[in-house]
Amino acid sequence: MADDDLDLIAEFVAESRDHLSNIEGQFLEIEANGADIDVDLVNQVFRGIHSIKGAAGFLGLVTVNRLAHSLENVLGLMRTRELTPDSVKVDVMLRASDALAKLVNDPAASEGADIDQHVSQLDDIFAGAQLTLETVAVKTHVAVSAEEQRQLDMTAAVDFVEQAMFVEECETTLAPAPIVEMPVAQPIAAPVAAANRSDECDQPTAPATNGATTAPAESSIRVQVGVLDSLMNLAGELVLGRNQLIQALNADGHAGIDAVASRLDQVTTELQEAIMRTRMQPIGAVFSKFPRVIRDLSAKLGKQCNIIMDGKEVDVDKTILEAIGDPLTHLVRNSIDHGVERPEARTAAGKPAMGTIFLRAYHEAGKVRIDIADDGGGIHPEKLRSKAVEKGVVTAEQASRLSDRDAIRLIFHPGFSTAEKITDISGRGVGMDVVRTNIEKLGGAVDVDSRPGMGTTIQITLPLTLAIIPSLIIQCGDERFAIPQVNISELVRLRREEIGKRLDRVKSAEVLRLRGSLLPLVRLNNVLRADGSTGSEADQERATTHIVVVESGQQRFGIVVDALHDSEEIVVKPLGRHIKNVPCLSGATILGDGHVALILDVAGIAIHQQIRAAHDEAMASKGDDGAGVNADLQSVLLFTNHPKEHFAVSMDVVSRIERIRCDQIDAVGGQELVQYRQSSVPLLRLENIITTRPTDPQSWVYVIVFTIGAKEVGLVAPCLEDIRRVPTDVDTQTFQEVGVIGSLVINDRATRLVDLFKLAERVHPEWFADQPKPTSEPGKAPVVLLAEDSTFFRKQVKAMMEERGYTVIDCEDGQIAWNRLNEEKLEIDVVLTDIEMPNMNGFELCQRIKDSSDWGKVPVIALTSLAGAADMQRGMDAGIDDYQIKMDREKLLTSLHNFTGAKAGANRRCLQPA
Repeated sequence: MADDDLDLIAEFVAESRDHLSNIEGQFLEIEANGADIDVDLVNQVFRGIHSIKGAAGFLGLVTVNRLAHSLENVLGLMRTRELTPDSVKVDVMLRASDALAKLVNDPAASEGADIDQHVSQLDDIFAGAQLTLETVAVKTHVAVSAEEQRQLDMTAAVDFVEQAMFVEECETTLAPAPIVEMPVAQPIAAPVAAANRSDECDQPTAPATNGATTAPAESSIRVQVGVLDSLMNLAGELVLGRNQLIQALNADGHAGIDAVASRLDQVTTELQEAIMRTRMQPIGAVFSKFPRVIRDLSAKLGKQCNIIMDGKEVDVDKTILEAIGDPLTHLVRNSIDHGVERPEARTAAGKPAMGTIFLRAYHEAGKVRIDIADDGGGIHPEKLRSKAVEKGVVTAEQASRLSDRDAIRLIFHPGFSTAEKITDISGRGVGMDVVRTNIEKLGGAVDVDSRPGMGTTIQITLPLTLAIIPSLIIQCGDERFAIPQVNISELVRLRREEIGKRLDRVKSAEVLRLRGSLLPLVRLNNVLRADGSTGSEADQERATTHIVVVESGQQRFGIVVDALHDSEEIVVKPLGRHIKNVPCLSGATILGDGHVALILDVAGIAIHQQIRAAHDEAMASKGDDGAGVNADLQSVLLFTNHPKEHFAVSMDVVSRIERIRCDQIDAVGGQELVQYRQSSVPLLRLENIITTRPTDPQSWVYVIVFTIGAKEVGLVAPCLEDIRRVPTDVDTQTFQEVGVIGSLVINDRATRLVDLFKLAERVHPEWFADQPKPTSEPGKAPVVLLAEDSTFFRKQVKAMMEERGYTVIDCEDGQIAWNRLNEEKLEIDVVLTDIEMPNMNGFELCQRIKDSSDWGKVPVIALTSLAGAADMQRGMDAGIDDYQIKMDREKLLTSLHNFTGAKAGANRRCLQPA
């Protein structure tokens, strides 16, 4: 075959895929409309099939032409309203479109495919025969006149050739913005969701060597023209930077080279971001498959299911998009099969007969989050415990110690299934563990939350891209390795004198005592066999031991390394064939100095070192070690301003921590600033605000970034020490100064706990001048009922609100707050409650308030650090109106103003004595 013919075939495949990309959703919409036919929609599908038919005829693809022609005939009747679509007809059309897609994806083998059944069914519909899925009538071929057909085919063929020869003249009416196609550097086979469907067409197409049909790898992606324009502009800037660099190198003393290097760094960063955008594709391309999956599978199972999708516009790297198709399909099928009940069971439980699957994608903390939820029967933890013991997954003693959340997570154990019988859909226990493994290979995580009788939610977290990833460079022996930052939770440094106290061994597992818990440890030199040193003997020879705390799914453990280097954005390269099967490595990269560093696979290390078993041993042997740990703790960041002066700040208010060179700090009008992502972040120094010794001169400092309204502010922290969970029994008497909350004794040293917002207000009161003040009835301030069992937090929050003008009634427990509501004459505008309290927790207090006829309209704000997705959902179910972090002063006050503000007094209820 000539090269020109091959080019035309490739163009035909690309164009036909484009026409068929949304055809499932279009057919389902046509089915939903029924007799109320959307002619424009049917015309759109008709034109796509007609273009495929004409181009196939021109290229001599007779089988494709024949099937498209029969499908086109049926669509022609629908667009003239001579044929009303129903589920039977649309079923036939969907199966035919599936077959057509397979033919288009492999044109060379299409002529050997048997499409007689599809053509016969379509022609019977065209002829008006009464058709069911089980009975196929005698074929009757009715077509347009030969002359008319020849004209239609010739028009479509001419259109196709013109589009193939002159790409720039392609119609753009169906696209929201100009789009071009670019080759992909390393195409990856896209997963075909249809391969997992329960009702795949029984009639085979071309013979397959492996018995399965896989879509060919796509060699092009769609890119907005605006992105290409940005790339061209940045390429021009790069050329200018190169010219400036050459001039600077030729100048005496390399004058101006620093400015040129800074400019090149900025242009390179922007160029990298623009190039990454070319690979970003909307996740709706995967989501669009699921209405068909749910329609067909629910019909097969005798269930009624609807799907609600949100976030289809969220962009994900093409590599990740192609890899998550199969896992998502499995999870959606599971939601229908295991989650949603049959109509009669739902009706008996007081639910609508039709169940709902919720599919949502959104950005969260620089990652992509996908939630698959159903409103079905949920997962019963007790049933899972019993099943796990029966299958030998855990012992009866271990099962009794499992929390409900951990019991539900047993569904990810290999070979574990709660299905009563094995079917072609589920029950073999080979699904959820594979889903988790595949997602973790992408650097993501999967978790599950369920409430019996209410439904189940699967939460998937994925990185935005796999091509360039921020990583921490570490050293083991003489070699350097990279650990993706997405897996890193924190860094721990142990001094020589701390090793004996904090490192321990439980049975065969080495553990680290970290904030009241036992964390399994693995030594990287043992995993990689970098040297012969093992155990803590090698640690005793070093001044410090470095531990990288990492997370992979629900597994959290520490990796002991020899040294920590800087963070870098690395370009991922594939492993060579001689080490590509090493389970603890995921790739390689070239560092800035030209050396090669291998990338560690955190999930692979966890599996290879059996971290789950080590964790179970540690928990089983923990005994009384954690029994007396004070549950009322707060997480703080420890740092020094002067080597002998120690400070702490609550992690709840820290947005991020940056490490910068001191020469990056500018001073403008007496205010120190640092440039960050095209904006200026004002800096504060403790020695300029409170009584403390100044910092020693140094080349690098850390900046603790926090937010005031929409403004980012940074506190200079010369040396970071640790992140700890410390008790809340703070001494508020010894150090009494604006900006200092109090002091604690940590590591036998007095440590001052500072209030970032008070520090900022002391230096820049104008930043806080326009903040909203509470308004209420004349002479009456808004009244807040505060329930908080921690004396420290209760005093802090009460003082904060009273300073802003609120009247606060504080209670030590939810039960006390509820009693006061019922026994005293109180006028309340809002309730502010902690979640974890001994006698009545915040959920129960909120539920009682919302169920009360007297207090049902009073808004409730949860004041807590317990703000995970599951806890927030539980709170919303109980009626909590908002969640706020305890130490985040600005957001808490804003929330209070939103609920009281101009409405203060409207929610009040005065209880009259009986």
